[in-house]
Amino acid sequence: MNNKLFAKLQNFRGALNAATLERTDVIDGLLSCLLSKQNAFLLGAPGTGKSDLVRNICKGVKGVNYFGYLLTPTTDPSEVFGPVAVTKLLKDEYQRDVNGYLPSAHVGFLDELFRGSSAILNSLLTLLNERTFNNGKETIITPLQSIVAATNSWPEEESLQAFSDRFLFRPTVHTLKKPASKRILDQWALGIEQRPEVGEHISLEELSILQDEAEKVKISIEFLDKFNSIWELLSQRGIAISDRRRVQILKFLRAWAVVQGDDTLHPEHMHNSIVHIVYTSSDDQQVICEVLEQEIPTAAKLFADAKRATSGVMAEFQATVHRSRANNLEGLNEYVTMLRKYHKDVNTVKGKVDELLISDRIKMSASERMNGVKLTQQLQNNLDSIAREISEIAQ
Repeated sequence: MNNKLFAKLQNFRGALNAATLERTDVIDGLLSCLLSKQNAFLLGAPGTGKSDLVRNICKGVKGVNYFGYLLTPTTDPSEVFGPVAVTKLLKDEYQRDVNGYLPSAHVGFLDELFRGSSAILNSLLTLLNERTFNNGKETIITPLQSIVAATNSWPEEESLQAFSDRFLFRPTVHTLKKPASKRILDQWALGIEQRPEVGEHISLEELSILQDEAEKVKISIEFLDKFNSIWELLSQRGIAISDRRRVQILKFLRAWAVVQGDDTLHPEHMHNSIVHIVYTSSDDQQVICEVLEQEIPTAAKLFADAKRATSGVMAEFQATVHRSRANNLEGLNEYVTMLRKYHKDVNTVKGKVDELLISDRIKMSASERMNGVKLTQQLQNNLDSIAREISEIAQ
């Protein structure tokens, strides 16, 4: 990938995260949709910044045409697709003037989509699937790169549920949870701190280049095997996907890899991505996370397991030391044997963590690698503590 263009994309991603708090996965997913020309659906309560996020993404792409609209049961198709062209109507030709409306946009945002009439939803189908619009006798090829919809809740009607399947990436946008994020938001609202501006980062031409780059992302040897095994396991748990959606997911994941800064698709890229794609309920999402952790353990999970195992060993070590000192070191040989066992157990864990850090078996971010380095230092401190206790007994 062009290093300069890659840097621009990462700066764009960073600017979006600076201006929009606690939305990392949502931002990555929306950028991936833009790079893979897929559609997205944002589920969340009013006031969670769904439309604001989409507008900020559009601000980052120079020359992009944005169209946003709040749908209601009384919304007329002309409000979304453009009014009927009077000059054409006088010639007995029924066509819409689409300039400035959804068919002429690069990115569209439709809030409260399911409140729209059947006439609007039916007309959206070709835009969502083929990026074309039937305008009277003509079929227009639109410049649409992605359509993002939003709603407060999923519909209960089966027909509307099927319609929602046209949107690949479907994350839930929650209210802010971290106290620090809420404090920053308050400071922005009161003018104490200025909210960061996203600014322009890439052009439409550069977006097209990034889309081409996403299609060329290499596939790691392990990816396809893991990709197939994940779907087999999910199918056994009642979560299945159509062939069409399978192809869409692969295109999306290639774009997701680019957004993450990689030129190769790895199994780890399925974390934090497909959990927002193939679910129908929160229970499904839990199953997806369990299957992913089982088949593709992350560095964070492996480090957490190592830390948890070490904490158990050190708790036993401290308890053993306390008991032995209280009993005036009775059973000295047995005590030393136990200490050496604790030392061996912690050293085994440290060996696995060290191996994980120097191997390429598990893909990890810079922050995860730093956490791993800190963990090895902690493990070494634990080993030194046990060694000192053994040394004191030996003297």
